[in-house]
Amino acid sequence: MTRILSGSWLKIIAMFSMTIDHMAYYYGCSNPYLYELMRTFGRIAFPAFAFLLAEGFVHTKNRQKYVLHLFAFALISEVPWLLMNHDGSHNVLFTLLAGLIGLHILKHCENQKLAVCLTALIGLVTIFANTDYSWKGYGLILIFYMFRGRLEIQTLFGIPLMYEYGIIGIMMAFAVIWFYNGERGFIRGKAAKNVFYAFYPFHLMLIYCLR
Repeated sequence: MTRILSGSWLKIIAMFSMTIDHMAYYYGCSNPYLYELMRTFGRIAFPAFAFLLAEGFVHTKNRQKYVLHLFAFALISEVPWLLMNHDGSHNVLFTLLAGLIGLHILKHCENQKLAVCLTALIGLVTIFANTDYSWKGYGLILIFYMFRGRLEIQTLFGIPLMYEYGIIGIMMAFAVIWFYNGERGFIRGKAAKNVFYAFYPFHLMLIYCLR
C-alpha cells in the first residue's frame, strides 16, 4: 500500500470531517439520506484526532507543555460547547486531554500495576465527567499508543471499540489512518499548531452564532 497522507493532511481531513458532522448535527437536514451521509463522514474525525494525539505524544519535545496547551484549549472550547449542548456533557478536548495524561502514565510509571490502576482511574473520570466519546475515546487513544506502528492490531481493537458510532464511518476513519506515511507535513511551528487547536472552539462558536 502506498501511504500518501502526512500528519498535516490527516489533520485537514479530520477538521473537515468534524465540521461536516457538526453542521448536520446542529443544523439538521431535511433530507434524511444526506443527513446520514454527513454524519457518517463525520465519524472520521475522532479516530483521526486520537491517532494524531498518540503520534504527537511520541514526537513532541515538551510533553508537559503539550498537556497544558491542550488543557487551555479544552477550557476555551467549553464555552461554545455548553452554549450548544445542554446535556451535561463536556467537549471532546477533555477526552483527548485524558488520553494524553494516560499516555504520560504509561510512559513514565515504572510500576506496571500502578500504571494500570491509574490509567483505569482516568478512564472512570471521563465517564463521570461525561466527556464526548467518554471512555471509548480514551481507550482508543491508549490503543493507538500501545500498538503504535501495528496498524492491523490498532484496527482490530479500535473498530469494535468505536462500533456504536457507526461502523461504516469508523471503517472509513481507519482506512484514512492506513494511508498515514509517518511524516509531519506542512503544518509546522507554534503559530500553525495554535490555528489547528483554535479551529475547534472557533467553528463551534461560528455554528452557534449562525444557527
